[in-house]
Amino acid sequence: MNHLNFYPLVFGTVAALLSPVGSIAHDALAHTPELTRLWKDASGKPIHEGSFVAAQDTELIVQDRDGAFIAIELDRLGETDRALAKEKLKQIRELNTSPIRQTAAARSARVPANSSAHLGLMEAAFGTFAPKVRTRSDSRHFFVESDSIPDHPMMVGITAWQQQVPIPQPYTGANAWQIPLHPVKAARPMSAKNHFFRGAIALAVNGVPIFNPLNNRGVDAYLAGELDKWGGHCGRADDYHYHIAPTHLQANVGPGNPVAFALDGYPVFGFTEADGSTVRGLDWMGGHSGADGSYHYHALKVYPYLIGGFRGEVREVGGQVDPQPRAQPLRPHTQPLRGATITRFSGNAKAGYNLKYSQDGREGSVSYRIQENGSVAFRFIDASGRVSNETYSPNQRGPGGRPPRPGGDFRRPGRPKGAPPRPRQPKRR
Repeated sequence: MNHLNFYPLVFGTVAALLSPVGSIAHDALAHTPELTRLWKDASGKPIHEGSFVAAQDTELIVQDRDGAFIAIELDRLGETDRALAKEKLKQIRELNTSPIRQTAAARSARVPANSSAHLGLMEAAFGTFAPKVRTRSDSRHFFVESDSIPDHPMMVGITAWQQQVPIPQPYTGANAWQIPLHPVKAARPMSAKNHFFRGAIALAVNGVPIFNPLNNRGVDAYLAGELDKWGGHCGRADDYHYHIAPTHLQANVGPGNPVAFALDGYPVFGFTEADGSTVRGLDWMGGHSGADGSYHYHALKVYPYLIGGFRGEVREVGGQVDPQPRAQPLRPHTQPLRGATITRFSGNAKAGYNLKYSQDGREGSVSYRIQENGSVAFRFIDASGRVSNETYSPNQRGPGGRPPRPGGDFRRPGRPKGAPPRPRQPKRR
């Protein structure tokens, strides 16, 4: 049994499992956190308690109560547990390779793209989170303004943390999100498996961007433990974003309504059709067309979780969809804090934020508050109890408002774990 800190160490290279109808899954891998039990060996002795996450030909992956991923060899399992793991794998493969079968109710609920009703669908979906999320449109685009901070809690459950924290982003005015009002199907759809490792590929209806499920190292961010309980984390600019479909927003927008829109203009719906029936017949991009010809994506319980590629025309510049807003970093990006698990996050922009984490059985914290001049004052208490204070100002990004030293290291040998990073010239995202 192995603890999984980083996905590639266990699974290696992942390839798409393509059926004749183009369904999507990891090669010999299925994901669904539905089955929680005490897994036992052939003699009935307990191995580990956790939720089923994935299965390969040789391994079962479970997630324990602390959020850690555990690998258990299938050969170790008793007959009953081994059969359960294989049955879950079989069910998900069948789900993703079944022929399309939509009811009349589901077909009628879909809104054709390029129609006035499509604009209404977008206004209603994002309008659920007004006035925090603001929208406008012209003849070509639908614009969305937000600060990327959701109303739900954040960060709790992350086990692979790079010490970034959520700071509101100025996605407003000329830096607002823009989504095509008239999506055009691409002659050659671009895959998200080897494109778009930077920036967002979709925008959730609460104004939070959604990045490629594969992070900028090509690793499945979810299975690597990088995401919180809501599928999000913070990037190098301390910008909060999701990496999987935000299906929890279905409770806000209502059944049968989109939870996000891809940056090619097509909507992203939840796990079911509008009438609650099972989604079937998805192509390799995680979408399909209704009887009226309108294309849409669906959330998936397997990789790629929401979009395997763009069915609509997009332009890739520098590894990301262009154009899109730019996050505004205040400080140099930081390094992973090995062995840390985020246990609590609280606060707001007015009162300030507090993040707590555990590391090697001890607690550390990061508290920060946004000042009236836009600077952010931080107070770090690492797991050894060492306290430090730093302030970062817009366009300076150095401790105390000082510009970072060119070429300075983030962390040099011998520095204590959890110590605040030394400044350096930040790399471009």
